[in-house]
Amino acid sequence: MSRNEPRADLLMLLMRSASALAEQINAAVVADGHPTLRPAHGLVLLRVTGDGATVSEIAAYLGITKQSAAVIVDELVASGYLSKHPHPYDRRSQLVRLTSAGADVTAAATDAALFLWNAASTTLGADTMASLVHALEEIGKGGTPRPVW
Repeated sequence: MSRNEPRADLLMLLMRSASALAEQINAAVVADGHPTLRPAHGLVLLRVTGDGATVSEIAAYLGITKQSAAVIVDELVASGYLSKHPHPYDRRSQLVRLTSAGADVTAAATDAALFLWNAASTTLGADTMASLVHALEEIGKGGTPRPVW
């Protein structure tokens, strides 16, 4: 098969690549002293970075039920990575935010992702990486992240 022929296994290649990157980032996070975290936790931490989010917003972001999102949030609160606060505009909701430990683990994951980016750039070249980013942005338009369980 030449490089220019269509690939019916594009989805599998993308999934395998995403899974490999998530596993490598998670391994770096675990090595940084966070042994209980999984890749799905990273997506939650990413979503609440900044102004925070409600459990409903986290569920919508991950494409899971509110109940499932609440379980993950409660795990991360119990582990000290997230905290819950009264929502400033909705008394029925709580705002979930990063703790300092959550910010630390998010920084560790970001460092690992940048390390992987630099390694891929060295192997593939900056032009190929730029083309890859553009192609993935096109392919992924309208998509949402899904946890890797």
